[in-house]
Amino acid sequence: MKSLPFSAAILVGCLALAEPWVGQSVPEHAPDGGTIQRIQSIDIPPIPNAPFSAVVVTEWTRIMPDGSTALMKNHRMVARDTLGRVFEERRYFTPDGDQQTTMLSETDYEDLTQHQWMRCFVNTKVCSVSTFNRSLKVSQPQAQNTAGNGTKWEDLGRKVIDGVEVVGSHEVMTIPAGAIGNANEQPVVKEFWYSPRLKINVTTKRFDPRASTVQNFYVISINQGEPDAQLFHPPGGYRMVNMDGVQGPIR
Repeated sequence: MKSLPFSAAILVGCLALAEPWVGQSVPEHAPDGGTIQRIQSIDIPPIPNAPFSAVVVTEWTRIMPDGSTALMKNHRMVARDTLGRVFEERRYFTPDGDQQTTMLSETDYEDLTQHQWMRCFVNTKVCSVSTFNRSLKVSQPQAQNTAGNGTKWEDLGRKVIDGVEVVGSHEVMTIPAGAIGNANEQPVVKEFWYSPRLKINVTTKRFDPRASTVQNFYVISINQGEPDAQLFHPPGGYRMVNMDGVQGPIR
């Protein structure tokens, strides 16, 4: 998963539709920001000499209080060139987002040669530019290993997905009863199918009871040729804002 300063997180807000207040005065209260859930997508390290382009399909299932589920999806383009530059789209979710192209929210650019990370927001036509230095070391857990926090791993072997050889692992981290106010033990379950050549998880499956969500990520339509160089340049007409030394969130 990505660590700061480069985050692949996708923020999804929920809009509530309400009937007009008929024959009633609107109750007074302070502004409320609502609820935001964060989806941490796959990590694409900016390594050189491993170019590819692909589509990432995300399936986000929320488990509702009555036990039913709500499924939202999207798909977005990602790419990395021989220099190690990374391009990623960010798109909104819809129930049929795996089939329909949803609205673009931002485009992200990570340039290893310039130590630069750029996020370009469609609605404001602003690109935030930051300097970064992040480790490119990728470690995989040993099969049948048990960590000090109770996490256990299982080796799932090897297979080929979309022409890419991958190795599988199954991970279960058990949250002890009472650790987060939970009455019973709760398992956080993850499954990975990882490409040693591309250094990405081609398939990721997560179940996290803390958020009552199942998140699945599938990298499809993988092309290991050199992507179009134009992908790694920000769109024209955007205002560039240097974020180095800036405190607080972007509004």
